[in-house]
Amino acid sequence: MQMQQPWRLICSGSLTAIAGLIFLIMARTHYQCVLFWFAAVMFIAGVAWLIFEILRIRRNALRYVARMNTLLTRSMQVAPDLMPVPMVVLDKRHEIIWYNEDFAGIASAGSDLFGLKLHAVIPLRPDAVGDGETMEMALHTRQYRVTRTDYEQKNGRLVMFCFEDITNYVALRRLYMDTRPCVLMMVIDNYEDLFSGTRQSERAAALASLETLFDRLLEGTESVFCHLDEDRFLVVTEARHCLEMERAHFPLLDEARKIRVKGRISLTLSIGVGRSGETLAQNEYFAQQSLDMALGRGGDQAAVKTDSGFTFYGGVSQGIEHKSKAKNRAIAKDLMKLMRRCSHVYIMGHRASDLDAVGAAVGVAYIAQQCEIPYNIVIRTESTMARLLTDRIETEMPDCMIPPETAREQISPDDLLVIVDTFSKDIVEDAELYRMAQHVVVIDHHRQMVNYLENTTLKLHDPHASSAAELVTGMIQYFDWRDDMPQFCAEALMAGIMLDTKNFVMQTGVHTFEVAAFLRERGADPIAVKTLFAESLEAYQHRSSLVSEAKLAGRYAITMATEELPDIRVIASQAADELLGVEGVDASFVLYPSGGQMCISARSLGKVNVQVIMEQLGGGGHQIMAATQRTDCTLLQLREMLVNVLAKAEAEKAEAERAEAESAEQQAEE
Repeated sequence: MQMQQPWRLICSGSLTAIAGLIFLIMARTHYQCVLFWFAAVMFIAGVAWLIFEILRIRRNALRYVARMNTLLTRSMQVAPDLMPVPMVVLDKRHEIIWYNEDFAGIASAGSDLFGLKLHAVIPLRPDAVGDGETMEMALHTRQYRVTRTDYEQKNGRLVMFCFEDITNYVALRRLYMDTRPCVLMMVIDNYEDLFSGTRQSERAAALASLETLFDRLLEGTESVFCHLDEDRFLVVTEARHCLEMERAHFPLLDEARKIRVKGRISLTLSIGVGRSGETLAQNEYFAQQSLDMALGRGGDQAAVKTDSGFTFYGGVSQGIEHKSKAKNRAIAKDLMKLMRRCSHVYIMGHRASDLDAVGAAVGVAYIAQQCEIPYNIVIRTESTMARLLTDRIETEMPDCMIPPETAREQISPDDLLVIVDTFSKDIVEDAELYRMAQHVVVIDHHRQMVNYLENTTLKLHDPHASSAAELVTGMIQYFDWRDDMPQFCAEALMAGIMLDTKNFVMQTGVHTFEVAAFLRERGADPIAVKTLFAESLEAYQHRSSLVSEAKLAGRYAITMATEELPDIRVIASQAADELLGVEGVDASFVLYPSGGQMCISARSLGKVNVQVIMEQLGGGGHQIMAATQRTDCTLLQLREMLVNVLAKAEAEKAEAERAEAESAEQQAEE
């Protein structure tokens, strides 16, 4: 409808107003005047004209509305076909009853799609998207955001799908994510010990080889590399390059291990990666956290901080023993200061405590006794695996051991809690007591796990030590006590060391033999210590049965106890140790039920990192000793999961060896 000229309505209104005004003014005094009657006639004419214009406008408006309804109806019928968004409508059987030309263009079927199932045309099942929901999918070379809308009709429910082309958006998003800055912090494990006594030329040659390795691996990545210290390095790179390193399991670790110091000692690196932070500063903080975690797990590995926790790569070497005692000496002095400021000392190990945990607790109790501070060992004697040692504690140190329930009732904010032989919240003897304590000290030698003890006042953590008993004995060495160490205390500490070193065979360093000699000087009798390892004939028979029923899976030995036995935890660990003596076995795994849990006791000779394997099953431990306890599966299901993890580890090992061989061939050709 064309717009009407407004002057006609204005003129009719003006005429009516002026004539009416004149008519009213002359109505009393000049009603016989010609002008009065002329005004009256003009007023009547103006009113008629105004009414005529109003009716005409209304009639034109109705005509306009009718025309617009017709146009909109025609547009609604034609618009979906002309819309630049692929659309398709399905009936209740998910058959196509309507689609537009753009949908026909992205479909993989012929031109006539009516009556076909949607999943026969494109790889999308209607149930994959709910009403009002969206999802992303790829069709050919394009990316689409699919939206589903359900609506009711007389003939039943209909479903409409719209496909929004977001290819450019996805490409931009991928570019953004690929170019996000990531931070890698690297440190040479035990730098001072590694280069101690070497010539300056040897140190310079090793560091030059390491920098050449950095340059080669970071070439073409446009990364920023800088020295933070002699043994610390920082790399800022893009996320895509960081993900490539992760997918290759950080080849930098293997390449660095090829650099020899003094011709025989391999240089190893610890790497912390931060890539999930919102800012560069947050990624730097995450990288430092990851580096601390990698060092706490023994070094020679990479730790990546992600939104869901930590991911670890490497950790295959034994690491380098710490020779510097300055740090441990300082921690020992700090522990004595803490004890002398507190009113009571509580000492606690892990659940199902062994000789190492109980022996280390006896050593800490001796330190508290020399500091003249009241103390107690918190332990559940009914579930300990060191029952012979706890029986001797009852004799030698009466009323020293108390259950966790009693400790929770007695502990106060001024008391000190010392946790030995564990760094995990999940396996402490009593988690509630740990949460109640205001001052916590941790002494542990296991490689650090993700769910580690936080908010500790002081910690002595050395994953290169053989046992917690070794760490406690090392602290006792630094002081001149007024009283000589009791023979029983020396024997308890020696038992802990002998247990975790398998009688000085596994995980032993120079310091291990030093503290053993110190304990021997203090009266530790090897024969008396040996009696703490005694077992019943029934336990010996069960252990022999487990060993005889073991099956080999490549270089792994696996056996399983089908029923819960008395002292099964001790029997399982001893059976795992014995299986390592079988030719060709690099790691052993004993599965058994215990207290409603399905458990695995894992041991290795060092070639296999059983801690990494157990972590994939929800457990943890040390490189050569680890364990898992689960309640969400049966023993057979746990065995199947273990076999799958071992198969995956073997496949990754074979892939790494193949990649290393290809790299060596390529370098030889160059």
